[in-house]
Amino acid sequence: MTDPILVTGGTGRLGRRLVPRLLAAGHVVRVLSRKPPRDGGLTMRRGDLITGEGLEEAVAGTGTIIHCATGNGHADQDATRALVRAAMRTGRPHLIYVSIVGVDRVDISYYRAKLACERLLEESGLPLTIQRTT
Repeated sequence: MTDPILVTGGTGRLGRRLVPRLLAAGHVVRVLSRKPPRDGGLTMRRGDLITGEGLEEAVAGTGTIIHCATGNGHADQDATRALVRAAMRTGRPHLIYVSIVGVDRVDISYYRAKLACERLLEESGLPLTIQRTT
């Protein structure tokens, strides 16, 4: 059996489409959420990427984190920093960051924030994949 995959933003636009596919492929999946679990079929972990509350418990024992959570600007960077800190303290899982094609060429604030998160992750030293999607 493989280590669980933690999906941040697992109840959001991208995550709620990704999680069923991971489950269908046979993966053990945890979904990070600030709110209490709504779906009894999912393994939910309560945690907050901004405050850091519950993050270490959610990350502990995972082999991979897929970071789909997004907000706006500096909040994304703060959330990514908190996630990196938790990952560094709990086993250094492989982190997959979902970014956007063109974040390094389009000068809008959301893209600048995504690019800043990419750089934070690159500097972390964690095993990392940055997936720039369209």
